[in-house]
Amino acid sequence: MNPINQEWIQKDDNKGGGHRFKNIWRYIYPFLVIAVIWEAAVRINLISLASVPAPSTLIQEFIELAFIRFTLWQHLGSSLIRLAIGYSLAILIGTLIGALLSLNGALYALFEPTLSMLISVPTIAWVPILLITLGLGEKTVITAIFISAFFPVTYNTMRGVHTIPPSISNAARTMGLEGAALFLKVLLPASMPSIINGLRLALGYSWRALVGAELLAALIEKGMGKMVYQARFFNDPAVMMVGLILIGVSGYLLDQFFLVTVERNTIEKWGMSKRK
Repeated sequence: MNPINQEWIQKDDNKGGGHRFKNIWRYIYPFLVIAVIWEAAVRINLISLASVPAPSTLIQEFIELAFIRFTLWQHLGSSLIRLAIGYSLAILIGTLIGALLSLNGALYALFEPTLSMLISVPTIAWVPILLITLGLGEKTVITAIFISAFFPVTYNTMRGVHTIPPSISNAARTMGLEGAALFLKVLLPASMPSIINGLRLALGYSWRALVGAELLAALIEKGMGKMVYQARFFNDPAVMMVGLILIGVSGYLLDQFFLVTVERNTIEKWGMSKRK
């Protein structure tokens, strides 16, 4: 290899590593500051330890649940399985229906305001209806996740395809593309920025729906929501806080490892967007 090219590659690798470390530090730094202030406030008795555990207590509780009892991973695994099922179904069905609605002007005019309204309805409001119709078990939780993700995915897909300039579709048709080929090769890539936004919203809504449904579904034995809810009966705020923190961290990691990967391999790769 050319020594000059090798030098430039080495510089890029070093820059990339430093950039990743800087991003990680920028994300962690505010939480470290909050943790230090929080710990100090508990130590000098500004905050009651019984009601708000110190970060050091939460770390001890995390170690106990994760590496001694191993119950934390059971709860997290159950929640992630439910999330994967409901979220995946919402992506598949929502993307298909959104695309079909966008290709028909009458259907678009009919369903656009309806979907816009349904997105604003909190998923927790659907849970009592689901508990009555589907029972107190897994079906209710997975359906709640599906509903929470379905509407933003469908709406953003529909809007994304609908806002594509007609000249692009017409040019593709003149080159012989119709039906599924037209959608997969032209309409879907062109609408990906809007679809990615819908997927990101849907992921956040899915986590909220998951926890809320697990809180209310009495027959669910494992899950992050169930863990937090059961800790209430034992008046154990440390377990509650560990559960809440892990829910937030898991949501962030899912966004980074799934949605950011999709984004990099689609709209960034195609030059439609660039992450800072």
